[in-house]
Amino acid sequence: MPDETKFMNMKTNSAPRISVLIPVYNAAPFIAETIRAVLKQTFEDFELILLNDGSTDNSAEIIATFDDPRIRYAENEQNLGISATRNKLVSMARGEYIAVLDNDDICLPQRLEIQARFLDEHPDIAIVGTWFELFCPKQSSLLRRILLSLKWVWCQPLFPTLKDAWKGNVLMHPTAMYRRNVFVEHDIGYDAQYTPAEDYYLIYQALIKGLKLANIPQILLRYNLHGNNFSLRRKELMRDADHRIKLAIRQRLNPKPRFFYPYVLVMLQKLRLKFMIGKYNV
Repeated sequence: MPDETKFMNMKTNSAPRISVLIPVYNAAPFIAETIRAVLKQTFEDFELILLNDGSTDNSAEIIATFDDPRIRYAENEQNLGISATRNKLVSMARGEYIAVLDNDDICLPQRLEIQARFLDEHPDIAIVGTWFELFCPKQSSLLRRILLSLKWVWCQPLFPTLKDAWKGNVLMHPTAMYRRNVFVEHDIGYDAQYTPAEDYYLIYQALIKGLKLANIPQILLRYNLHGNNFSLRRKELMRDADHRIKLAIRQRLNPKPRFFYPYVLVMLQKLRLKFMIGKYNV
């Protein structure tokens, strides 16, 4: 294993079907609930790998309270950043499928089961995402709690294309499950030059290499919009990376779009109130 990591709680040698990957950085307020939701999955043949990227809070102590043979824990000797940490997590994974998860979001119980079944039944799909519901902690501002109490759902196109990606990221990263061999065979990875939009760039790489994507029209994750999310704290970097990815997409489209798609229109197209999504509501 790499020198910069130290492993704990590796109690099994058999390769699991799914590797759930969580990069951890100062996640003390949320990480316990995130881990509990993974351990309650109806699909049980998985490993949960947590890689601590130099947290300065007590995230490590909280993680150590969990005693489950499916948990693998490691620490970077120094903070490497989110993209390098995600790439290292992929290199540590042993599962056929990789499920991405952030250290503050909540998987619904059937997430792994439904996504794994979808990939089993659709061998042509390389990466599958889902829809998700927005929520915030009780200690959030009153305005945030009121807005999110309406139960907003972020929806994505069922089979997104590069043209769809021109408008914005077409597969929300915390919901992604993909085939591990995709990274190796197609030389795809997370690029720090595009942090904190490294996930958008990952999807761009997949699309230009001809890989097929899908989104399951079910709510299988609760996204924690607590206000201190990494992408929100790095708004200028996010805007710059987003712009550069869109320029790269524009060069590959024919005819080339004449203007950038306003983000407010993206939100209007994708945000729905939970009661509005009918049969897809879970």
